Amino acid sequence: MSDKTEKKDVHDLLDSEDYEYEKEIYDKQKQEQAEIEAKRAALTEERRKREKEAKREHERQLARERIELMKQKSSVPADSTEDSNENEQLAENQEPEETEQEEAADNKKSFSKKADNFFYHNKWWLGMAAIILVIGGFILYNELTRKSADLTVIMIADNGLQYRQDELEEFFEEYAEDTDDNGYTHVSVQIIPLDRSNNSQTQLDNNSKFLAELQSTDIMLVITDSNTDEYYMDIMDNELKSKFPDNKYIDDKGFSLNMQLIADKLGYEEMPNDIHISIRKPVATVDDTLETAKENYDKNLKYLEKMISDLTQKAKETNDSGLSTLPKSKESSSLNAG
Repeated sequence: MSDKTEKKDVHDLLDSEDYEYEKEIYDKQKQEQAEIEAKRAALTEERRKREKEAKREHERQLARERIELMKQKSSVPADSTEDSNENEQLAENQEPEETEQEEAADNKKSFSKKADNFFYHNKWWLGMAAIILVIGGFILYNELTRKSADLTVIMIADNGLQYRQDELEEFFEEYAEDTDDNGYTHVSVQIIPLDRSNNSQTQLDNNSKFLAELQSTDIMLVITDSNTDEYYMDIMDNELKSKFPDNKYIDDKGFSLNMQLIADKLGYEEMPNDIHISIRKPVATVDDTLETAKENYDKNLKYLEKMISDLTQKAKETNDSGLSTLPKSKESSSLNAG
């Protein structure tokens, strides 16, 4: 298989969009909307000025009428025009304070309207930015926390086993090695249960997380089951059988955990009999070359071979009869904690 074909195994999982075409349509709509908004804002501003001027004139008229009424009531002589002018000036001087308050209120409304317009017209780009930030943050978090793990495994099966993270980590630690020479062996099991029939926000986030992990080949071992989508199974190595021709626990999905001794070790009494440990095909990705992918594949395969050999031998010695619990249905898998 060529590098180009191998890259496609991962990239086929991503939805393809004509980005430039969509962006051109979006920019054109945005420009037209901006022109409409500008005209609307100009008309609104003109109307607001007319209303404000009319209100000012009305207030001036009321002030003049009040002063005239005061003059009539107090029989003010004609030569007191100077005083009346002062009172009229006083009334008009009250307008700037009221006008400032009105303008402050208008500016507040204008800012709120501009903010609403900005979020409305840019929601598509803001949504994309949010998704990128979520994925980027997840990758960064994993890079920072993964350094302390000698081996990392992803759990994408949604069958109740995801609630036994500690037990899974201890299970894998029996076969991992102290690669960072810190005096102990630690395995990290990332819990990312996937169910493509579920459109909840949690499932959308989980799909994004798993797709983000596929851009690197640091994590090669994946826990799957019969409900795992075929799109994801297509990137797993389905030729392990050739490496273990006489092992009944090896099939095209990987290493079957259909053993009672494993259920006892994990403390999962009703563990389904369709759970597998799969290993990804060594293909070039966004972050890694084919050479790096093969190195990571070989390293993880070594751990998997050690596990297969040990558990197969123990199952044979104890005459393990396997598990009787049938696979979880897609409808109930996410609801069962076991």
